Amino acid sequence: MTGSHADPRAVAETSHTEAAEDLAQIRASVAEVLDGQADLRRTHEVMVGEQGYDPLLHELLTAELGLLGLVVPEHLGGLGLDVAAATAVIEELGARLVPGALATSLTAILAARALGPNAEPLLARVVDEQLTLAVALAEDGAGWDLEQTATRATGAGDEWALTGTKTVVAGVEAARVVLVTARNPGGELGVYAVDLAADGVDVRTHMTLDQTRRLSTVHLRGAAASRVDAPGGEGARVLLDHVRAMLALESAAAARACLDLTVDYLKVREQFGRPIGSFQALKHRCADLAVAVAGARATADHLVTTLRTGAATRSHDAALAKLVCADTLMTVAAEAIQLHGGIGFTFEHHAHLFFKRGKSTQLLAGSPTAVRAEVAALAGL
Repeated sequence: MTGSHADPRAVAETSHTEAAEDLAQIRASVAEVLDGQADLRRTHEVMVGEQGYDPLLHELLTAELGLLGLVVPEHLGGLGLDVAAATAVIEELGARLVPGALATSLTAILAARALGPNAEPLLARVVDEQLTLAVALAEDGAGWDLEQTATRATGAGDEWALTGTKTVVAGVEAARVVLVTARNPGGELGVYAVDLAADGVDVRTHMTLDQTRRLSTVHLRGAAASRVDAPGGEGARVLLDHVRAMLALESAAAARACLDLTVDYLKVREQFGRPIGSFQALKHRCADLAVAVAGARATADHLVTTLRTGAATRSHDAALAKLVCADTLMTVAAEAIQLHGGIGFTFEHHAHLFFKRGKSTQLLAGSPTAVRAEVAALAGL
């Protein structure tokens, strides 16, 4: 680790009464590292590379800064920090569209924390082995509808074997373990951990619209697994809610970053001898975007509070936040392209990275139409 930023492990040792300051320091520390190692120009380079993520940056954030252990309970070797610490890191990664598995890992860890004692061996491995995680929920024909999950789990106790195919799995290229939803012989839906290097696991990564987030298909043919949620619980639902939370937090931060990028351009691009940002029509368009970004920010902040308090509205709030924040990112990114002068569709410009991330996020963890229907149902409408 370089520079003068604080080590989150040292921050964790301070008084609980300084929680807000601690959180600000963690966010600043991560931002400092990312500003030096992971700007959008670097994202362009990494996303077209063979690995699809930056191993050196991954090592810096995990092994040296210890971010994987941020919210893992102290008795399992982690720092035991509040949910907000992990969500702050997810936002910093999302603002810069950083490729890799760190955001999905933190998401899986947050979900595992909520799954109970069966997840503790996995959380201990996260710290001991610097384990990065992916999440596999969707299936062909079923999409993200948990009720239609067809992947089968056979076995009992600590020894299970999974058979099935999971689609649109993010972060696999940098992950070592994937959390998979599957049904046991009794038809019960559960969450299982599968080592990606195990026999019976085959991963195929696809070329997709948003290359900052590579998506893969994971084939399981009797792959060894361990169950990480409690029988009779709602582990699969917890996992889906946290994935949606991650997408919402990332999108809110990315929308803010995309708007900042655009405003900076409008301040320096001149026409008729004056910055184009001084024209009233463009000010109004940016003001509308700022209002939308503030709305997404408020929705994301409310979701973080829900996750921290374990409120019963978690599923509703996560679905709504994902819907609002992804739509906001799409709106801001589309406007950014126009405000930059209607640049053509290209990989080269940063605004297009945000546009593609926004479109892919709208479709992940449920299409806008499906999620709207779900939010309405959860609200009793």
